[in-house]
Amino acid sequence: MEMLSSLDIRQPVYVLMDSWYPSKALVGACLKKGFHVIAMLKTNRILYPKGTAIQAKEFAKSIESRDTRLVTVGEERYRVYRYEGALNGLKDAVMLLAWKADQPMTSEHLHCVLSTDRELSDEDILRYYAERWSIECFFRQAKDQLKLDGYRVRQVRAVKRYWILVQLTYVYSMFESNSDFSNGLDLLRTKKANSMVEFIYSAAKQNIPIDAVKKQLHVA
Repeated sequence: MEMLSSLDIRQPVYVLMDSWYPSKALVGACLKKGFHVIAMLKTNRILYPKGTAIQAKEFAKSIESRDTRLVTVGEERYRVYRYEGALNGLKDAVMLLAWKADQPMTSEHLHCVLSTDRELSDEDILRYYAERWSIECFFRQAKDQLKLDGYRVRQVRAVKRYWILVQLTYVYSMFESNSDFSNGLDLLRTKKANSMVEFIYSAAKQNIPIDAVKKQLHVA
C-alpha cells in the first residue's frame, strides 16, 4: 500500500495480483488511487447472487456448460461464466468463473478472476491477467541472475538507480542476442570470458608483468 501511494501515473493502470493479495484494504488502496484491480481469487470467496451469500465454488456447482461461453486467450480456451455484483469486500465488481475447455467443470478445476473494471470484456480480463506470468518470470530471473534481492543500498535514490541498471541489463541482454533474457545473458557472459582470455593472452605475448595484469583485472 505504501508502494501504491508513492506512484504518480497519469494513465489507466491495472494492478495484477495472484490469490494471496487481493484483500479488501489493498484493493481499496488501488481504487483510491484510481487504479483498477485484476486478480485471481480463492474459490471460497463469498458472492452475493440475488442477495444471498455463497462461496464461489458452491455457486459454481449450479453453473452448467450452456451457461458459459468459450473464450480464447493465447493458446488456451476457457469456459467462462460472468458474475457481476457484490463480492465480500466489494460492492460492485466482475468475477469470472472459468474452467479450461478440456477439463471438467468441477471445483478442483475452477479459476476465479476478479476485475474491478466492469467495462472490460471477458477476453480482456483474462488476457490482462495472463500478463502477470511474464512479470513473475522477470522478477524471478532478476533475483536469480541479476541479484535483485541481494543489493545492500537503502536510500530511495540508490534503490531506483539499481532498479534502472537491472532493467537496462535485462533489455540489453535480449537486444544483444535477439532472443530471450537467459540466452542473452549467457552470450554476454561468454563474450566477457573470451575477452578476458584474449587480454591475458595478449599481455603474456607482450611480456606485461603479472602484477599489472592482475591490477587491470581487479584481482590484485
